[in-house]
Parts: sequence; C-alpha cells; structure tokens
Amino acid sequence: MCAWANNAIIAKAKSMYGNFLKASDYEKLVKYNNVQDVVAYLKKHPHYEDILKDVSEHSIHRGNLEVLVRKNAFKQMIRLIKAVYSKDAEYYELYIIKQESEIILSVLRAFISDDTEEQRGRIPYFFDVHTKLDIEKIIRAVNFDDLLEAISETEYYQILEPYYVKDRDDLRYLDIESALEVYYYEEAFKRIRKYYTGRLKRDLEEIYQTKIELSNIIKIYRLKKFYDTDSETIKNVLIRKNGRLSERKIDEMIALDNPDELLSLLSKSEFKQFTNSQDYVYIEYYAGKIKYELAKKFIYFSTDVPKVYTAFATLSEIEIENITNIVEGIRYEVGENEIKQMLIY
Repeated sequence: MCAWANNAIIAKAKSMYGNFLKASDYEKLVKYNNVQDVVAYLKKHPHYEDILKDVSEHSIHRGNLEVLVRKNAFKQMIRLIKAVYSKDAEYYELYIIKQESEIILSVLRAFISDDTEEQRGRIPYFFDVHTKLDIEKIIRAVNFDDLLEAISETEYYQILEPYYVKDRDDLRYLDIESALEVYYYEEAFKRIRKYYTGRLKRDLEEIYQTKIELSNIIKIYRLKKFYDTDSETIKNVLIRKNGRLSERKIDEMIALDNPDELLSLLSKSEFKQFTNSQDYVYIEYYAGKIKYELAKKFIYFSTDVPKVYTAFATLSEIEIENITNIVEGIRYEVGENEIKQMLIY
C-alpha cells in the first residue's frame, strides 16, 4: 500500500476515534436513572446522532439500543475495511470472523436461557451482506439442531458439531466458546504470518498474544472464584496455541488458593505500567484497561495501518461494552459509583 493511502486510512481512523465518547460524556451518562435519558444524550452526540436520529427515546428498548450502537460501530469498521485496497485485505476481515463468533455464541446463550424471542431482536440483521452465515436461518433457530442446519455450509459446522447435544441443559457453552476462540486466533496468526514480516509482524503477534493471555487469565479467575471449577476443566477451555504463557505458569495460576492473587501477580508483570488503584475492582476491568491503554498508544503513535486498524477495533468494542454496562446498570438499579467502576476510559 502506498504512503498516501496509508496516511489517508490512518487519518480516517483517528478522525472517527475523535468522535468517540469522552470522560466528560461518561461522567454525565452514569448519572442518568433511565434508558430514555441515555438515548436522548446519545442522540445529540456526534458519534451517534446519525444512527439514532429516527429513534424515539421514549419507546426504544434497551436491546434495540445495543443493536444500534453495534450497528454504528460495524458501519465504521466496514468503512475502514473498504478503504484498504492492498494484498493484505484478508487481515482486516478478521473483524468479520469475530462478529460471526459473537452471533453464534449469542444464539447458544439464548438456548440456555430459553429466551430465543428476545434474542431475535438482538441479532444484527445489518450483518448479513458481509458474512457467509445465513442470518435469517440463525434468527429462526430455536435449538442446537436448527443452529447446525443454519451453519451447515460454513466452517463453523465442523467447529460446533462435536459439541452437539439434544438437551440444552447439557450444552457445553464454555467448550464451544473456547473452540471458536481457537479458530479466530488461528486465523489471526495465519494471516499475520502470511502478509507481514519484521517489526510489524512481531508487533501484531504481540497484540494477539496479549489478547490470548488476558482472556486466559479472566477464565482462570472467574472459573476458580465463582464456580470452583477443577483444574482439568479450566485447562480445557484455555487458549494454548500461540500464547506466551508457559505450561508451568498456567499451572501455577490455576493452583493458586486465592484467585485474587492473580491480580497481584499481574500488577507485577509487564502490564504494570497500565494499572492504577482502580484495577482491582473487576478482573474484566483490569484486562480491559490494559487493552485500552495499548490500543490508545497504537492509534495515536503508530504509522502502520494494520496496527491502527486493530487498535480502532479494540477501542470500538470497549465503547460498546461501556454503553452496555451503563444501560444494564440502570436496568438493575446499580449505583452510579459502581457503574463508573465498570467503565474503561
């Protein structure tokens, strides 16, 4: 890709990121007591005014708001992907794979909770022209058989079929989630090694190795702290390939008597520069904060399109999670301070 095209894409990503919600926006949003006020505020914000302009804040459901926020992020990512006219375009399509996995997992969660009706309202119809998945079939799926039929012509069939069960109570969600993660990361490293060399290749690999590392740490922490899961089960759902953590280090983490020691361990690791006194409230906050600070560094200072694009995708997902946490906090009447502790900005 020529230098002027590089600069144009980077400038576009930075310009769009400039419209993201700021600390001052979150300070105001956490004070609202209902979703209507959140929507009214977002309708006036430059990042959301277009996607929400025809929405009535008095009638929109929180699930519909989440879909529109995701649609807005998706449209921006597609704009960046379409701006890339180079041999490495396949790397940028990793975002599509990630969204496909999320759709499949959301359908499985709907089976488990027996809430397929609400799920239909959350699946992004707008995604269908950018994916091999048959979104219409997936939306109509009410059990595992239907889902396998809906994905039968895709690579996801081979991933999910070994976990097929008739009874939803036997559904091994964590194992399926792990299998989809393995597929996503294998594609990421395959495409990085196919298109890049030298420093750029190493930097991109390190980004994904960090993602794997943090994902594994979250799993170990949550499974030990909240579910008292045995060591073998935990190891089975971890991402082992392409990670930096040795088997010995993973075993040490799993063997910790107190899962909270994981946070202390991380505070002394290479990530300590990205932590602060708030980082010990939630493990997800800790991991998210690390990803956020690394992504901000790349989007501000990198001159490589793949790194800026990857950073933009990370920051976009964090903003979606922030808005979702605010809306869910309002729904469950969580206090302002507690909601604020979940937000990353």
